[in-house]
Amino acid sequence: MIMVIAVQGFVACSDDNDNDDNSVQQPETNPDDQTAYTVKTVSVNRDGNNSGTVTIRFYEDMPSVPYISVADFQNIVVPSTTVSVTKTGTATYELKNAGGTLIVNTIDETCAFDDFLGFTNQMGLVQAGMENGYYDGLPFVRFNRQTLSGGSPALTFDYSSYGINLRGDETMVYFPFATLADLYADLYGHNTACNGKEVVYASNDGADDGIGALNEDFQKENLLKNKERKADMVAYNYAELCFTIDHFYGMPTGSSFEKSIQEKGLDKTLEADANGQTVKQLLLSTNIDDYADGMCSLYAYLYDGGHTKIWLGTPSTTFAERYPSLYNYYDERVSVPTNKKILQYGGMTIPEREMVFGDKNTYHKKGNTAICHFDKFAPNDKEAWNNYYQGKAPRPTLETSPNDPMTIFLDALEQAAADPEVKNFVLDLSVNTGGSSDVVMAMTSLMFNQNFFRAYNVLTGQKMEWHYDVDRNFDGKYDALDENVHYDLNFCVLIGPISFSCGNLFPSLCKDAGLLIVGQKSGGGSCAVGAYRTADGFYYQISAARARLSDVNWQNINDGITPHVTIDYAKGIEYTYEKDGHDYTLYFYKNFWDLDNLSTIIGDYYK
Repeated sequence: MIMVIAVQGFVACSDDNDNDDNSVQQPETNPDDQTAYTVKTVSVNRDGNNSGTVTIRFYEDMPSVPYISVADFQNIVVPSTTVSVTKTGTATYELKNAGGTLIVNTIDETCAFDDFLGFTNQMGLVQAGMENGYYDGLPFVRFNRQTLSGGSPALTFDYSSYGINLRGDETMVYFPFATLADLYADLYGHNTACNGKEVVYASNDGADDGIGALNEDFQKENLLKNKERKADMVAYNYAELCFTIDHFYGMPTGSSFEKSIQEKGLDKTLEADANGQTVKQLLLSTNIDDYADGMCSLYAYLYDGGHTKIWLGTPSTTFAERYPSLYNYYDERVSVPTNKKILQYGGMTIPEREMVFGDKNTYHKKGNTAICHFDKFAPNDKEAWNNYYQGKAPRPTLETSPNDPMTIFLDALEQAAADPEVKNFVLDLSVNTGGSSDVVMAMTSLMFNQNFFRAYNVLTGQKMEWHYDVDRNFDGKYDALDENVHYDLNFCVLIGPISFSCGNLFPSLCKDAGLLIVGQKSGGGSCAVGAYRTADGFYYQISAARARLSDVNWQNINDGITPHVTIDYAKGIEYTYEKDGHDYTLYFYKNFWDLDNLSTIIGDYYK
């Protein structure tokens, strides 16, 4: 992270500063650094609602880059909260909010947090009083507490190495808007951005583009209006992107460039690689198409199996023709592994499973063994669950919420528990690509009464346990009756190479607890997802440094979970075929769902 670049600015937020009634045409003077600036009042769109206005600054040396005071930014992301500012010396300021203290030096370009996560905490918006942890807000689970060990909550960020300027005057401190947005970005998907004409904030429970969903024109205003990018925007955008990757990328061990980024930073990692030098040139291009090609290539350098998506599009034919070396690297690093994973292990497994069982039902039984199939932990019907917990509707069922994983699981579990013949319960995650850890916590609580999971904060060095309460009887209340819930079944988890993210976390927790794991090694995915926007508006996501998932021994689980008993693909049918110039082998492994075989395996394990 030793990248020195003369940053002139931020994003092509607008055509410089449009001369409108909100702009101050005669530049004002900053008494600390003597840099002239203009001010503009812009509207704030908060989750689709008009939330007043805020003042932003454009400094003379960075005319395309919106700056905002830390106090105003804090009030945007957590309304009705304040940041007090005390100038303690030349270019030195002490900022305080309810979560901590921040010391800013606008000459050294440093900011030092005594509690970084506390100062930037927005999770009280999801659950009142909550720490800055991990919670998706599903109503049958609630955050209880976090326990921390090792490391330190104190962090100092040095922006001088990136050429990013922090500003101050007699009463306030000003950061580039995108710099604050990246500092405050959390695991819930709270995200905010400014395009020079509007501020948009999304309290988004997931890692998709909440801002784009609120305002389709937001990105167009930034990126598609002009083919040429402003020079100050280009430099700042690259610097802030490098800073974010250097500090907030979780290093899940999925990319061969991780070690270099950790030691030298993204900029020097690109400079040390022949293709990387071209990537850097593209990212610093004033042409928007070149920049898009650079982002595609950067995705290949950071690809870690699925959580990191630096560019959500696909390389164009022009890209392939102009930069064949980069395109080939992208293809081999991203396209081929993805296609192999999906086509070999996922592309035909769901239809084949339906062939094996003869229907699309999510629950099947044979003899003393039942199996439940669901292929995501995603909360597909959060609204239905919220309505139930608010007393507005009955509890969701398979009839009303057929794709909801919790509904599928509860239906199967209750059927199995009510059937005196069933002794074994198999949870089929063989093609489960992940979703919500809230659902994971509810299921582990019901299966073996564990309501927490472990994560390592790469940024602070802290080991974290996040504990939750679960409404175990799903009666809409958290009370003593929840402790009476118990299922006397032999549990087994079926996994495969496409079991990813929460599909990897769940078998890790189960294996640590002694439950039987069968199938093939899971596909990994050990980090929570961080949602970000580049300074010029592109949405992207990365494996987040805030939470790298760990097993009981605090080891990273990105390598996947090895089953106790392997189900061999050789028992299935296989054939090879060609697609997009590559050969693939497709396995039909119907033996994965052989309930007689699973019954024998389970019986041997739990005898």
